[in-house]
Amino acid sequence: MFRIGMNVRSILTSSIYKKALLLSSNARTKRTIGEIVNLMTVDIQRFQDMASWINFMWSAPFQVILSLFFLFQLLGISVLAGLICLVAFIPINAKLSLAMRKYQQKQMTLKDERLKLMNEILNGIKVFKLYAWEESIEDRILGIRKKELQLLRRIAYVNAISSITWSCAPFLVAVSTFTAYLLLDPANNVLTPRITFVALSYFNILRFPLAMFPMIGSQAVQCNVSNKRLKTFLAEDELEPLPSNNSFGDSSLSISLRNASFSWSEEEPLFLKNLNIEIKRGSLVAVVGRIGSGKSSLLSAILGEMYCKSGTVEIDGQIAYVPQQAWIQNMSLRENILFGNTLNKQLYDVVIDACSLQQDLDSLPGGDSIEIGEKGINLSGGQKQRISLARAAYLDRDIYFLDDPLSAVDSHVGKHIFDKLIGSKNGLLKTKTRVLVTHGLSFLKYCDQIIVVKDGQVTESGSYHDLLKSSGELSEIIEEYVLKQQSTTDTNEEPDDEIMDVLDELEKIHPEKSLPRLSARRVTSESETSGKAVMPQQKESTTTIPQKKLITKIIEKEEVFTGKVKFGVYLEYLRAVGLISLTFFLFICCQVYLVLLPIFGLLNGLIRQKRSRKEILVSLLRQNQI
Repeated sequence: MFRIGMNVRSILTSSIYKKALLLSSNARTKRTIGEIVNLMTVDIQRFQDMASWINFMWSAPFQVILSLFFLFQLLGISVLAGLICLVAFIPINAKLSLAMRKYQQKQMTLKDERLKLMNEILNGIKVFKLYAWEESIEDRILGIRKKELQLLRRIAYVNAISSITWSCAPFLVAVSTFTAYLLLDPANNVLTPRITFVALSYFNILRFPLAMFPMIGSQAVQCNVSNKRLKTFLAEDELEPLPSNNSFGDSSLSISLRNASFSWSEEEPLFLKNLNIEIKRGSLVAVVGRIGSGKSSLLSAILGEMYCKSGTVEIDGQIAYVPQQAWIQNMSLRENILFGNTLNKQLYDVVIDACSLQQDLDSLPGGDSIEIGEKGINLSGGQKQRISLARAAYLDRDIYFLDDPLSAVDSHVGKHIFDKLIGSKNGLLKTKTRVLVTHGLSFLKYCDQIIVVKDGQVTESGSYHDLLKSSGELSEIIEEYVLKQQSTTDTNEEPDDEIMDVLDELEKIHPEKSLPRLSARRVTSESETSGKAVMPQQKESTTTIPQKKLITKIIEKEEVFTGKVKFGVYLEYLRAVGLISLTFFLFICCQVYLVLLPIFGLLNGLIRQKRSRKEILVSLLRQNQI
C-alpha cells in the first residue's frame, strides 16, 4: 500500500504541475503560488496517507462483523444489545465528522493565505528590510497563524472526543451484551468463566477495529476536503491550445491572423480587436507602439494565452519565446542555455558569440560552469536577458517571439546582438521568422515589416520607409519623442547618434518638416513610464569584475542528519504539550489496565472454582496467547 500511495502522490504531483503551466490568465488571478504549493504538499500527502488506511476500511468492519457473529453463537440474541450500542455511535461520529470537515476547510484556507503572504515576503524581502517593516509583517503572519492554531486546537478536540467515544465502545458493548444475556433468561443464562472469558476475548478483538474507526474517519474527512480542493483546481480554465501547423494557401506565410479579436477572459471585454496580420516566412517583423497599446498582448494572443473571441489564428512552425522578464533556473549557466538538450559544441559557441556572452564567461568565476542563484540573483538584468536569448537560439525553432529583449542591455551590446543574432543580413536567426517587440528606433529600418499597435488595434503595417512616408502613427511617435526630449535635454550633452539617424531618415522623407536638433541624452526609461513614445532605454552594464578564484558553487550543500531520533526530541514535544508527569502516568496506567484486566478476571474465576496452581498457570498462559 505504501507503493500505491507513492504512485498516487507522483501522479497527482505531475497533474498539478502540468495544470499550473496550462492555467489561463483569468485562472492565474484566482490561484496563488501558496495555494498551489499547499496542493502539492499538504493535500497530496493526505492522499498518500489514506492509501495506508485502505485495508483498514474493509478489514475493520469485517473484524467487527466476525466478532459479533461468534458472540451470537456464544451468547445468542443478547448480542443485539451490543449491536444497538454500536449503531448508537454512528450519528455521534457523523456529527463529529461534519464538524471536522468544516474546521479542515477553514484551516486549509488560512494555510493558503499564510503561504501566499510568505511567498510575497520572501520575494520582496529587500523592500521589507529597507523600510523596517519586519514587526508589522511578523504581526500579520502571526495573526494568521494564531487563527490557524485555534482551528487546529478545535480539530484536536474533535479527534479526542471521537477517540474517547470509540475507546469506550468495547466496554459499553460488553456491558450491554452481558446485561441483556442475564436479563433474558436469569435462570439458565449464567456467566461461567468459560463463557465470560471467551466472550471477553471476542470483545477484545473488537477493541482494535473500533479504535481504528476514528482514525479512518479523520483521514477520510481530510482526504475528502483535499479531494474537493484538487477537483476545483484541476477544473480551472486552461490556455487555448496553439493552432496546429497549417498548410497555408500561400506557402510563404508563417503566421496569419484574420479578423481575430482577443480578451483576457471570457467575461472581459475585447482587448485586441479585428487583427488582420500576415507574416512571411523568414521575415523580421517589428511590433511598436505606445506603452499599454497591446504589443506584448499580441504575442500572448498568438501563443494562446488569451481567449480568441472571433476570427482565426494560423501558425506554421515551432515557436521559441523570449519574455520581457528572463526566466532563469538555479543551475549552471550552460545548463540554463542547453535546457536539457545535448551539447553541440559548435552551435553552442556560435550562440554564445551571437548573444555577446563570451566576455561575461571570461570574467565570471567558473565560466559557463558558474552556478546561477535563485532567479539569477548573481547576474545583472542584461546577463539574464542574454542567457534567455541564447536558450531560445540554441533550440533552433522556426518562429521566434522576442518581447523587447534588447531593453536590458547596453546600446553597443544591443547592436551586437541585433547584428549577430536577430538581423536579416548576418544574424544567426536570419532564416527564421522573427517577431520583435522593441522600443529601439534605430532597429526599425532593418526590419522587413513593421506593425504599429494602438489601443489594441493594428493601425499600420508595412515597411519602414512606407510608414514614414504615410505620416501615420509611427511618424507621430517619433515626433512626440523628439519634442519631449527638447524640453528635457541639456544642451551641453553630446547628441545621441541613434536618434540623430532616425531624425535624418525622417527629414529625408519629409523635408518640409523641421524637427529640432536636440542633444539626445543617453537613453533612459522615461519614455517607458511616460507612455508617449517608443525610444531606447538606459541599459544595464554587463561588465563584471573578474575574480581569480575559480568558483562554480555559490549555494552551500544542505546538511542532513541521519540516524535515530534522540530521546531529547520527544521530551521537547512533551514539554510543549505540558503536564509531562501526568501524561506518562496516565499512559502507563492505561497499558497496565489493558494487560492485567483479563488476567485478574481469569485468576479470580479459577480461584473461585478451586482449581490447582498448575491448572491456573496453564489457563493464564492460554489467556495470554489469546
